Amino acid sequence: MRPSTKEEKSHFALFREAAASVPSLKPEWQERAVARLNSLTKPMGSLGRLEEIAVRLVAMREEERPGCTSKAIFTLAADHGVTEEGVSAYPKVVTRQMVLNFLSGGAAINVLCRHCGIAVIVVDIGVDGEFSDLPGLLQMKVARGTRNMAREAAMSQEDLYSALHVGLDLARLAEQRGRTLIGTGDMGIGNTTAASAITAALTGRSVAAVTGRGTGVDDSALRHKIEVIERALAANQPDRADPLDVLRKVEAWKLPGSPA
Repeated sequence: MRPSTKEEKSHFALFREAAASVPSLKPEWQERAVARLNSLTKPMGSLGRLEEIAVRLVAMREEERPGCTSKAIFTLAADHGVTEEGVSAYPKVVTRQMVLNFLSGGAAINVLCRHCGIAVIVVDIGVDGEFSDLPGLLQMKVARGTRNMAREAAMSQEDLYSALHVGLDLARLAEQRGRTLIGTGDMGIGNTTAASAITAALTGRSVAAVTGRGTGVDDSALRHKIEVIERALAANQPDRADPLDVLRKVEAWKLPGSPA
């Protein structure tokens, strides 16, 4: 997939440049991390995935004991056009309500982050509605939600590259604020439908195998959700060899994830 307009090419070039600038992890740093973990008073490998994450963090930072004192989670909020198909137990207006809940500190992510000393940074990247100048909210809206992926591509190329550019801007912001560790999350009614569609497209597994109940829908609604995703994939034919094509066609707000 190639950009067409001058603005799209600019955003596309910035994204490709940023991706190309990420260095490969050096094996010697991974080995140093593993050696230190194995020297601790615990059974080897007993911390499971936590040890894998620690090894990658050491290798990325190239520090044997990287400090993580300034942490943040970017929580990006956006609406999904596929909610028109009735795939969720809740209407899309809940997306906007949840943004207000994040900002007031009342959501689960707020509680978890308070316990771990992590800042929650809320971003409106595509909510179908407007917010006043609310303290703590980064307003970086690309569009008022995506299109209905069951009927057409979820995003235009222009919106896709604009969304990628927002990601670069947030990374730069984190660096400017001295963040030593960042994570991302998303909020948007219909997001587990998007996640399942992306997972099926990228892995080649059946939609039924990677689709869950999301907001807790019943058996009938789950079957309907699976059918909608199958229809979206058939209509859009995303190219699994081109992740950006997959993101554009079946909801670009949501990064590839686990079964949803």
